[in-house]
Amino acid sequence: MAATKQVAPSTRAPTSPTTNKHLKRSRGESKGALLAWCMARQLEISLGFILLILLGNALSTPARLHLSTHYTPDASYHFSNRFHKFLFVSFRKPGTSLYYKGRDDAYVITWWVAMFWFLREALMRWVLEPIARKAGIREKRAIVRFTEQGYSFCYYTVFWFIGLYIMQTSDYRNFRTAEFWIGYPHDALPALTKWYYLVQTAFYIHQMIVLNLEERRKDHWQMFTHHVITTMLMSFSYVFNYTRVGNAILCTMDLVDIFLTFAKLLNYTGRAKAADVTFGIFLFIWILTRQIIFPLLLWSVYSELPSILPYDWRPREGYFNSRISHYTFCALLAALQVLLCIWFGLILRVVYKIVVGGESADDVRSDDEGGDDDDEEEEEDDEEEEREKIIIEGDVKPNGHANGAANGGAHANGGPPPRLERKKDR
Repeated sequence: MAATKQVAPSTRAPTSPTTNKHLKRSRGESKGALLAWCMARQLEISLGFILLILLGNALSTPARLHLSTHYTPDASYHFSNRFHKFLFVSFRKPGTSLYYKGRDDAYVITWWVAMFWFLREALMRWVLEPIARKAGIREKRAIVRFTEQGYSFCYYTVFWFIGLYIMQTSDYRNFRTAEFWIGYPHDALPALTKWYYLVQTAFYIHQMIVLNLEERRKDHWQMFTHHVITTMLMSFSYVFNYTRVGNAILCTMDLVDIFLTFAKLLNYTGRAKAADVTFGIFLFIWILTRQIIFPLLLWSVYSELPSILPYDWRPREGYFNSRISHYTFCALLAALQVLLCIWFGLILRVVYKIVVGGESADDVRSDDEGGDDDDEEEEEDDEEEEREKIIIEGDVKPNGHANGAANGGAHANGGPPPRLERKKDR
């Protein structure tokens, strides 16, 4: 009879579902602790990168330029030192003040992502938070939302005026749509136009990162989709030399956000009547720019472009106007228009509340901060805040205890901003 092979019993204890649950929770807490640590030190991390680049420029030899056709249709001036590429736009066309586009533009975008990270945190912490307290805002959540909207208001105001100046000093001023395409390819841009486009791209990349790091709201995926589409449109139009229509689109979008953020600032400070008036102006500008002008720009891309420009794909010479690129650009613009229509429907709900219910203006698109579990999360606020203090100020031990005392809330130390439950002014 064949001997039966004896299998030694396993000495490893079976893993229980409870153990797996604790392991997953432990990994999640470790990841959350790392994220909280990074969020608490946004200012220091971004400032460290900025100082590193500035130091590299200071210690480097003076900026040297050399002529090359690498990355550009014709010869252009290239920086020899990488540190200079972060601070200055590259590829100047000889004998002109125009600049070609190329791979080194990614350095400028990277620099400005870091700059926006620093400027946002510094402006919110050292400028806007004191203004909020002086305006009589006491609730921590309201202060956080006030500083966020204040930062957005500053950004959109500055860059709308820059974009408007660029458009109004160009051939396509006052939305002369045919001029978007006449003279194509527009592969060399004035320094200000190129800088404006790269910095706007950096802003939306930064917004995508912040949106996924900070507390999520109900409209998280709508906003994330908007930022993704916007970044794709800007990158696409920049590389494929559709920058004229891109500038016009940015002007139509940024103007609306100025009045939206200003209305929210007024509402947070308790100025309900002024907020309602500003909301009315915002609604008028939204309809004019996003429901009338933007569809006209979309029509120009869809209809005027092929009627003026023949399809011609010669990338080395700056021609990117193929059938595929044309319809891809149209599809991205159409996706953005769908999102704008969804938001417009939500705005009309706000108008209905004001007219029928007599409520103060309350933008459901962005200030619907909470999720479906608001009540449950509110009960956990104190525990969550204490945990953030421990992570930021103390030494976290495996058993969950910590050494060190917290001396401020999460946002006071630069941590993830808490959720805001909107108070309506009646």
